[in-house]
Order: sequence, then structure tokens, then C-alpha cells
Amino acid sequence: MEKYKLRVGLRSRGFVDGSFAFLLFLTSCASVFNERTTTTKIYTTRASKIIFNKDTIETFANKAKLNLERRKETLFLRVISDSLEKRIVLKPQNSFNYYGNILTYGIGFLVDKKKPKRYGYPRKIFLNSLDTLSKYFRYDQEDKKGQLHLHLSLPHINNFLLKPINESAKTNTGFWGISIGMDYYYQNNKFLNISASAVSDFFVPIPAAVDIKGEYELMTSSSLYLSNNYKIRRFSIGYGLSYSRNTWDLRYYDLFNPPPPSRPPVKKSKDAFGFIFSSYYQLGKCFNIGVIYRPSFWPINSEQTFQYEHLISMDFAWKLY
Repeated sequence: MEKYKLRVGLRSRGFVDGSFAFLLFLTSCASVFNERTTTTKIYTTRASKIIFNKDTIETFANKAKLNLERRKETLFLRVISDSLEKRIVLKPQNSFNYYGNILTYGIGFLVDKKKPKRYGYPRKIFLNSLDTLSKYFRYDQEDKKGQLHLHLSLPHINNFLLKPINESAKTNTGFWGISIGMDYYYQNNKFLNISASAVSDFFVPIPAAVDIKGEYELMTSSSLYLSNNYKIRRFSIGYGLSYSRNTWDLRYYDLFNPPPPSRPPVKKSKDAFGFIFSSYYQLGKCFNIGVIYRPSFWPINSEQTFQYEHLISMDFAWKLY
């Protein structure tokens, strides 16, 4: 009877050890899900030859593909186009599946720590064949004719100068806004943008519940604009026409027994035509940061034929395609 118990105990222990090893195997995301090799696609602006180790690969339609073994080693490529030669350095990087080990409470990091499957190389690299510098980009630096981009942005920091009818000039800087539009490339690196936006000078820069008491002034502006834009590497500049509705709103909130209002609440809006000027710097494949200057000059349905107002915004934009 004791022998039987001993055998059962040994078998149970072996089963537990085996189960633990199996679970440990499953928790190593890179080892389980990564293949032994990975693929890097190379895009050039001219027909090129790519020399890696003893192999020579010619681009087809300015594209080439390399199958690279995963390992913790820096790789060196030679890219030859006409009489120019570039030397490209590919450094190993942790793969996406390696970071997926965070879902295993970190156990997988220990399992994958010294395994070559942990690593990978850039999936896409873009080379300017005419550039003598030995560098590459993770995204295409040139936008092509006919491309259409969805433009989503947050004009988050906004400076207003408004001149409501029969009021003194109002100026303030605040937060929050949204804009949506489209970019259409009618030539390489030249595009038209049409967008609609709505912004405010709300005093809180982050989402938060706030209580306002007494008199409170709020400035808002909604607009529709069309601009012509030029892109030079990562910079773009634009100019165009705008139609805007600028609003100054004097409100009164009677929470917490505030002092009585100095005057009745009032809301005054003005429609006007004007211009728009913008400048952006591209920080990633889609993300851009820029400044928008939108002056307005010609009020509509007003006794005044010329009056200057403006909105200046710091804009955070995503251009998706």
C-alpha cells in the first residue's frame, strides 16, 4: 500500500513538473510565436543593388526583400545605385512578441532573455538613393501624386483676439479643439487641404470636472477653410482662405452664492472671411505638430466692412492613409 502511494506521489510530482514546464513554455511569447527568420522590405528611390554577406539582390520596381535570421547581431548592408554607395547598419531590436511577455506577468521575459528569437530587425526601411548619408527611414519620406490623407487634429492651445459688436476687444488663451479634413496631393509633395474645425479658450488643459461660479467669459470659433500646401522633407507650409464664426459668450453661474452679475449674460457672434496660414513638422509616419494662424478681416452682415480678428493655435495632427 505504501509503495502504491509512493508511485502515485512520484507520478503526481512528475505531472506537476511537466505541467509547469509546459506552462512556462507557453508564457515565452517570442519563443512560441516568432519564426526563426524575419523579413525586412527595402524601398529605394532608384534601381539599386543590395549586397548582404555574399549575396547581391537587385531591386524590382525599387523594392527588395531580405530574409534575416533572428539574432543579437548588428547587420551591415551595402546599397549601390548608379555610382553612389550607401552603407546601412541594421541593429537588432526587441520584437513585438517579446514585449507581449508583459501579459504573462513577466515570466516570459526570463524565458526569452537569452534566446535569439527575442530579436528582430526593422520590417520596412526607406532609402533616398540620391542621398549620400548612410541612414534610412521607417516610413516613406515622399508623398505621391494622387494620395488622399484623412486629416484629424487637436488644436489644443488657442489664442483669441475678438472684437464683438459694441464691446471692447477680447483676448485670451485657452484649450481644446477638434478638426477634421482631407489632404489631396495634386503633385508630389504638394497638396490641397480642406478642413472644418471648432476650438475654444476653455481654461482647463486636461479632461476634468470643474465648477464655475459667477461671471465667466468663453470664446469659441468654428471655421471651414481651404489651403494650398508645400511639403519639404518633414516640414510643410500652407496658405489659403477661411470662413469663420467667432463667438464671445458672457455667462453667469449661480453656484455657491457668487456676487451678482455686473450685467445680463450675452452672446455675440460674427461671421467673417479671412485667410489661414499653417506650418507643420512631421514627427512620425502619421503624427505632426504645427501652428495655425487664422486672421479674419471681412465681417458678413455687419456695418463694419473691415475688422481684424485672429485665432492662433498649436495643433497636434494625425494624417492617415
